[in-house]
Amino acid sequence: MTKPDPITVEIVRNAILSCANEMKIDLRRTSYNPIINEMNDFSVGIFNERAETLAQAPGLPEFVCDIPSAIHSVVGDIGGFDKFRDGDIYLTNDPYANTFHVHDVNAIKPIFFAGELVGFSCARAHWHDIGGASAAGSLTATEVFQEGIILRSVGLYREGVLNEDVMRVIRENTRLPDAVVGDLRAQVGCCNVGALRLVTVIERFGPEVYRACAEQILADGELQALDALNAVPDGAYSAESCVDNDGIDLDTPLAIKARVIKTADQLIIDLTGSAEECTGPIYSNTNTTRSMCRLIFKMMTTPTEPANEGHFRMVDVIIPEKSIFNAKKPKATLPGFFALETLEDVVKRALSSAMPERVNADDYGRCTPAHIKFIAPDGQYLILADTEGGGWGANHADDGEHAMLFGEVRVIPIEIMEMRYPVRLRQYTLRQDSGGVGRFQGGLGVIKDYECLIDAQLNGGFDRQVCPPQGILGGGEALSNRMVIKKTDGSELLLPSKVTDYPVSAGEVISFQTGGGGGYGDPLERDARHVRRDLRQGLISRERANSDYDLSVSEA
Repeated sequence: MTKPDPITVEIVRNAILSCANEMKIDLRRTSYNPIINEMNDFSVGIFNERAETLAQAPGLPEFVCDIPSAIHSVVGDIGGFDKFRDGDIYLTNDPYANTFHVHDVNAIKPIFFAGELVGFSCARAHWHDIGGASAAGSLTATEVFQEGIILRSVGLYREGVLNEDVMRVIRENTRLPDAVVGDLRAQVGCCNVGALRLVTVIERFGPEVYRACAEQILADGELQALDALNAVPDGAYSAESCVDNDGIDLDTPLAIKARVIKTADQLIIDLTGSAEECTGPIYSNTNTTRSMCRLIFKMMTTPTEPANEGHFRMVDVIIPEKSIFNAKKPKATLPGFFALETLEDVVKRALSSAMPERVNADDYGRCTPAHIKFIAPDGQYLILADTEGGGWGANHADDGEHAMLFGEVRVIPIEIMEMRYPVRLRQYTLRQDSGGVGRFQGGLGVIKDYECLIDAQLNGGFDRQVCPPQGILGGGEALSNRMVIKKTDGSELLLPSKVTDYPVSAGEVISFQTGGGGGYGDPLERDARHVRRDLRQGLISRERANSDYDLSVSEA
């Protein structure tokens, strides 16, 4: 195969990226649920004939280069790549092989050119409800059968023909049939668009040039990542933290430990010593765990480059056979991302001494999933999804960001919330003093108060209360996440970090209070001008200015 010239490679690379980006636009514009079209809880991409990532549109970072595991799981179930036919579309949401939890459903379309398999277009999206014991998913489940229906390598289309039986099964196993089926059709549509656009690229350049460019894209990604890895000193680095609990045994934290080994051409992340088992749903499968470790590596090496499989060829992950990071059926997995997101901060903290200018302190936890559920007077289910932003950790050059989410995830606009659901927003403000102190201060979380206009139920997960977000290199820890019910008599009730179907009466207020980010460096080295600015803007209190930054009230 002749090596293509760099200009052609770049044109093809950006053409494939455009295919993925158009898929993203189409999925957002045609999906039904705000969790997809407003919050962006999805990921789409183009993959080669070996199911390696060529291009992935910006989306949920945790899904970076994780969809290949879904394709490979289907390949294993149907008996090989040669079993695919033009016009096929498969669904899979197997939480033990290829996705975070049953709610994340992959639509996978093989792409053919001149009768030959040349790649795949895929769309993973979070379905708002997929059955199970609790609407929108239980954070206190003890087995997967309580979480929803498993669609393992299900043929939705075979050679272009829709399997109506599959569609009926899906419709009858969700509380939101019209919306879920609408989202599925949006996924199918965007996969079809991705396939059509990739075929156009191949027609333009010819299959031989296209294949050569695709291979060079992966090789270039590998070289970029290796160059960045070489800047990290060889050695072994360790850190640890914890998840509050498993949702069932509320008094037992789950240890998260990582030993990071850097060699000349490899980064090994060893999870030995992390919690081995639990009763509740804090599990994730090995492929998803490796995907999170890939995300960590990407952040530290090539954060500005669009992800492809080549960026991760030098990453290895050691996962013990008995581990919460190695889910086995029937273990529940819905909020297993709490452990994975804690792992991200543990690895960053471990490497803070080796690469202090390339990591930041812990953040608020990144995902604070909350669903406020109502049954309307006409009997219709209504599910308000809210994943709120919080404080991000400070870094070597700047304070952490306030009220930030992650990747392309967005806060659903209040106007949409109040229009579609029986709620009123009573408060939405930054949470004073929530960021960790330091030479550079952690970002602030938020306080967001919903008044329920009719009776409701709450599913919520606000972890990091036992092990708050930590600072690095002398920086202080941040305030943790909290869920509070404000009663009509003026009293307040602090909820556990994970609740399912918690009853909320009309007139009561659900207060989501997200944590801050950890601080970076010695707080006594903070510029006094910045302390005075933060005090004037109300970001910190006078008590903090005086006690943590040694700035007297009179000086302020």
